[in-house]
Amino acid sequence: MAQELVTATLVDLDKLTEAPFLDDTDDRTPSPFTFGANIQGGIVRNFSGGLKPGSDYMGRIHLTVKFDTEVAGLWKGGQFFVNGVNAHGGTPTANLIGDFQPISRNEATERTALFEFWYKHSFGKFSVLAGQHDMNSSFGTSTSAGRSIHSAFGMYPSVTPNAGYSFSIFPRTMPAIYTKYNGKKITIQAAAYAGVSNNFNDDPYNLTWNLDESVYLVGEVHYKNFRQGTQLGTYKLGVFHHTGEFPDVTDPSNQLNGNSGLYLIADHMVLPEAEDVSQGLMLFFQTGMASGNQNLIDLFTSAGITYRGLLPGRDKDVLFAGIVDSFINDELQEAAPQVESSRGIIEVNYALNLGKNFTLQPDIQYIINPGANPDLDNAFLGILRFAIQY
Repeated sequence: MAQELVTATLVDLDKLTEAPFLDDTDDRTPSPFTFGANIQGGIVRNFSGGLKPGSDYMGRIHLTVKFDTEVAGLWKGGQFFVNGVNAHGGTPTANLIGDFQPISRNEATERTALFEFWYKHSFGKFSVLAGQHDMNSSFGTSTSAGRSIHSAFGMYPSVTPNAGYSFSIFPRTMPAIYTKYNGKKITIQAAAYAGVSNNFNDDPYNLTWNLDESVYLVGEVHYKNFRQGTQLGTYKLGVFHHTGEFPDVTDPSNQLNGNSGLYLIADHMVLPEAEDVSQGLMLFFQTGMASGNQNLIDLFTSAGITYRGLLPGRDKDVLFAGIVDSFINDELQEAAPQVESSRGIIEVNYALNLGKNFTLQPDIQYIINPGANPDLDNAFLGILRFAIQY
C-alpha cells in the first residue's frame, strides 16, 4: 500500500513545556533530543459504486526521536532518527471499493512496528544517510500533490501497483544508502534500497533486514525556479530500476527479470497580486511510465491545483483539487479484453487549519473504473480526516 506522509515535523518539547522566568534569559543547555508525534485518522463512507456502500475508519500514529550529535557536543553534522508507527482500523479499499491503490495513504493492515531508523551525516551541501528509510519521504514527492488523501497522488501509480511491497514505503520500510547534493538551484539525489521486505507474519515489527535478495535503485534531479529571489517552482526528473523478479501480468506463472521506469514531477506557484509567497495558487503535474509485462500500469498522468488562503481570514487553509489517469498495460488488455483500459480518480478536499497542531480535512473522491474491473460501477466516496501534529 502506498505511503501517506513524510517524516513528521519535529518540535522541541523543551519549548512546549518551558516555564515562565522572572527575567528574559535562559542559560540552559539545548537538548540534543527532539521529539515529535503525528496522529492521523479518517472516517470513510462509500456512497455508491465499487464493491458495496459502507463505512470504515483507518488511522496511523508516528512517534519520532531525533538526536543531534553536534548539539550533544560529539561531532558536527550527525543526526540519528527513529520513527515508530502504529497503523490501525480497516481496509476499505479492499472491502468497499475494489481498487488496486488505497483510497487513503493512512490505510494499511493493523500493526505496531519500527518505521525508520537511520543515521545521516552532512558535509555542507552534501549528505549521506544509512539505515531503514522511508523512500517516499524523499523520492517521488510533489509538494502540491501531497495535499491529497488518495495514495495515487502520493506515490506514482507506475510503481506501486506493479510491485507492491517491493518498495520501501508505508507501512513497511527497508534499509538504504541515500546520498544527496542540495544546491541553490540544482539538487541531485540517489539511493539503493533493499528490494524486498520480510513476510509480515515472520517479521511483524519490521525489525529484520532482508539484504540477500534484490535491490531497488532510484535517482532524481531537481531544478528550482527562482524569480527575484522567490522560488516559484520545483521540477523533478526521476529514474528507477528494480533488480528483482516480477510476474508477467498476462501469465502470472512466468517470472520476468527487473523493472525500470522514469517519472516527471512539476510544482509551480502562480503568485497572487500581493505576492505573498506563503499563499496563492500552486499548479502540479506528474507523469510516469514503466514499460514491460511486469507492470499492470505502464503509464500515468496526474494534474491539479492547491490554493492556500482562498477564503478571507483563513490564510492557512488549503484547497486541493486533482485528477489521476492510470493506463492499463496494452498486453494485458489483449490477453483479457474484459479489463478496462484505464482507471481514473478525481479528488477535491479542503484542509481546515484549526490551531497550531490540528487540521480537519473533508475530502470527496470519484473513482472511475475501480480496479479496471468492468463489473464495478464508478465509486463515489467521502473521507473526513483529522491530523494532530507536534
